[in-house]
Amino acid sequence: MTMISLTILMICIVLFLLYTILKSPFSYPYFIHRFDVSGKRSPHIDDFLDTFLIDGGFTRIQSHQKVIEQWKSDSHQRIEKSILKNFRRKQYEQVLNDRAAFKFYFIRSQTRYRQRNYVKTAYKVKVQDGCFVYDFNYIKDRYNQLEDIGFECTLRKYHSKNQRKLATRELREKIMKRDNYTCQLCGKYMPDEVGLQVDHIIPVAKGGKTVKSNLRVLCSKCNGSKSDKAPI
Repeated sequence: MTMISLTILMICIVLFLLYTILKSPFSYPYFIHRFDVSGKRSPHIDDFLDTFLIDGGFTRIQSHQKVIEQWKSDSHQRIEKSILKNFRRKQYEQVLNDRAAFKFYFIRSQTRYRQRNYVKTAYKVKVQDGCFVYDFNYIKDRYNQLEDIGFECTLRKYHSKNQRKLATRELREKIMKRDNYTCQLCGKYMPDEVGLQVDHIIPVAKGGKTVKSNLRVLCSKCNGSKSDKAPI
């Protein structure tokens, strides 16, 4: 080996050692969750986030927040033990990103095609269609608001001005089944659903919401006599 080759090798080794020593040891532990929005037009992140929280997702959020706090504690200890304290502290601060600690992605399934020997074959791929970031306090505040309304629906639905539109066929069927197809005032049983109506206990005109706790089954006669009077 020539002297020039040996010198180049020594320089490479020194550079590698410097890179190893100076490379940042910190990597922020982001929370990542993906929502499949395939086939959905104009999906709203607030609805998906609220549904995630309603279905128990906040437990995962809290657990991950503890992971982040532990990572911070370990990082501070590492900085204090380092002989390059100021340098390591700057590296730590560069990756610290609490405002975007929780990342949510929209993912769509798309069909693509490959051609081989004049034969076209379809295959599916997952494509990212949006990224949304939040801090822990924002998600906690949203969870508290959902808790205040009993986790009955998303906040957008709860505060919607058109409450009647939210009474979908699917929701109506759930209420009918829950109330055993029976009028909750006179007790009339209507298994054939003839004359069966789903009523807002507190009328929409009086600020009633289209949520399960404010819906009940009534026969057409009882519902007609009730009108828009709020129950006492």
